[in-house]
Amino acid sequence: MTQFRDLTVIPFNEKENLVIACDSSASIGMKSHDFIKAPPSIMAAYCLRVPLLELFSVGAEILSVVDLIGNEYENTGKEMLEGIKSELMKADLSSVPINGSTEENMPTVMSTIGITVIGKVSKDNFRFGKLKEADYIGYFGVPYVGTEVVANHETIFSYPELKQLLNEEGIREILPVGSKGILNESITLANSSNLSFKLRDKEIDTEHLEKSAGPATVLVIGISPEYKDQLIEKYDELTIIGKVGEK
Repeated sequence: MTQFRDLTVIPFNEKENLVIACDSSASIGMKSHDFIKAPPSIMAAYCLRVPLLELFSVGAEILSVVDLIGNEYENTGKEMLEGIKSELMKADLSSVPINGSTEENMPTVMSTIGITVIGKVSKDNFRFGKLKEADYIGYFGVPYVGTEVVANHETIFSYPELKQLLNEEGIREILPVGSKGILNESITLANSSNLSFKLRDKEIDTEHLEKSAGPATVLVIGISPEYKDQLIEKYDELTIIGKVGEK
């Protein structure tokens, strides 16, 4: 068993690995002590989105989803489950089995959920540590967190957009961005290939790059130099912020 960034990777057989990712969310819902008021279905859907994106980004096939809901089934848990099923449909995963549990013994005043997603990936196609010296790093999307996610949910990139990016010949690797921000994940992406990351412009707005991207509303992307201009022209939301090099 090995830990790769936020992924747990377990040898499955000679050709494949199991890959596990998880996420949690709390205080977003319609209960009395929830900090942000939003439908439980939306909260659960975005919680699921994070591990799905993490597994898709490394080339994994999704096998199962496990939800741990810290609230009663009627009605909070039921709405969360509806959000999970809706998100799986968006990801073209409606047939993936779902297991989970709810809290039926104690009353709760805050919405909480944890989700684990299990997948498998061919060892030959595991998209991790693929960057090369002089590759560019850019980001795709806008960092949203909290109420910004609810207000802008229709503009956040979709699963088909991620899959399109993964199929681009000039894109070596993709890493979803969460609470640590674009800059931190750019460094992490470079480190995964034993390389360093350097911002291309010292005047760049680092506050924007350090902002939380909530439930993975941004992708950090490693790009082969010969495809950089072509990809910038094709994708309006793609912004190049730096390069990788030797440590």
